[in-house]
Amino acid sequence: MVKLLYFAILREKIGKQEEDLDFLGSVGELRQRLIELYPQLRDVLKVCLFAVNHEYVGEDFILKGGESVAVIPPVSGG
Repeated sequence: MVKLLYFAILREKIGKQEEDLDFLGSVGELRQRLIELYPQLRDVLKVCLFAVNHEYVGEDFILKGGESVAVIPPVSGG
């Protein structure tokens, strides 16, 4: 089980800021699982960054359970 934290457009589109997901595997596999769960966010999820326990990680980082995973969409500013 991992705790997912959603920000910005992700939070707005799915209507929740966090959820627990029964998942073990790589961050890349998690990205694919989220695309399956929320196909309407496919384009955004493809470019999101992931942080595990407050540290950015790559696609090959393995989630073993108990982690807090922030799903961070690209942001623009000005």
